[in-house]
Amino acid sequence: MAVRRVLLLSVVLLAVSPGLSACGASLSANSTCRDFLQATPQDQDAAVSQVASDLRAGNALTPLGRPNIDYLCANDPTMTLGAAVKSSG
Repeated sequence: MAVRRVLLLSVVLLAVSPGLSACGASLSANSTCRDFLQATPQDQDAAVSQVASDLRAGNALTPLGRPNIDYLCANDPTMTLGAAVKSSG
């Protein structure tokens, strides 16, 4: 019985994991803050760097800009990442 539970849990985790990693890998300026906040820190940093570069929003990459994006997204999960990056400066 315990083996079945472990196998079932493994199957569920495998089914969910690709969706989570794919979410982080595909973040863009049009992604919601909700999706951004659910991504890994590495995917978040990569997304902010890419979106800031695309939008020419260098302030987003400063030591104060990056935490401001997290703050903006936490306060409005429906905001797009692009809007948060633009507002961070």
